[in-house]
Amino acid sequence: MKPQPANPPHPLLDYHATSFTQGRMDFAWEALTDAERAQAYADWAAGKGLIGGDPRYRPGAERLPPWGVNRPFFRALALDDPQGDNGARLRAALATPAPLEIEIGFGRGDFLLDRARRHPDRIFVGYETKTKATRLCLDRIERFDISNLWLSDDDCRFNMPRVIPDGRVEMAHILFPDPWWKEQHRVKRLFSPPFVDLLAAKIRAGGLLAFKSDVAEYGELVRYLVEQHGAFGLHDPNLAQRLGEHLPTHREYWCRQHGRPVSAYYFARSA
Repeated sequence: MKPQPANPPHPLLDYHATSFTQGRMDFAWEALTDAERAQAYADWAAGKGLIGGDPRYRPGAERLPPWGVNRPFFRALALDDPQGDNGARLRAALATPAPLEIEIGFGRGDFLLDRARRHPDRIFVGYETKTKATRLCLDRIERFDISNLWLSDDDCRFNMPRVIPDGRVEMAHILFPDPWWKEQHRVKRLFSPPFVDLLAAKIRAGGLLAFKSDVAEYGELVRYLVEQHGAFGLHDPNLAQRLGEHLPTHREYWCRQHGRPVSAYYFARSA
């Protein structure tokens, strides 16, 4: 008999059968050299590694897609698109004192939808570069009548510096990101020194960074990158209590069903 997940799925969320496989990372990471760190910043400045490419060179990037107009959807370069009021409404929401939570790579959106339903007094922003997944999650937002959740299919590394004010984020959730384990794909990997700089800028003092992965080596790499950054404290598993009750992501639910280990890390933004 398969082990049952600690958190059963919400009746409105359908954790259907999937073809997930165990993540992999076929190399042992090491502490970055000065040259590797400098290269990471150079790649960041050049816009390398952005999923889908650099939006600044994408035709029509300043226009919203027809399916996103007047819905809780945004792209960094289309905030002022006159087709709809998306940008004005998002800016108004971010200007309120309501706590902001973001999830980077929300996939199906199970975790994010559940958080938004449980905490109507907060604002939620989700990033997912798979446009099809973003559109499906928009449909679920409307089906569940959720009014405090916004989605973007921009790469967060491009979008967040242009949309999210510094010090605005209460919690950032990065759950089961692709480790991009091949050497030639390393530039696409989410966690790098400049990305941790970005998180440090956007998360408020005392805010929370939560990370999970079923790839143990990637979890340890993330821990190294975050803990050696002066803006974050050491991983503290007790910080998980700040999340309260929540549903797992689809990936975590699958891992629990199949007895796969999950690494979880929690970091507080220093004052």
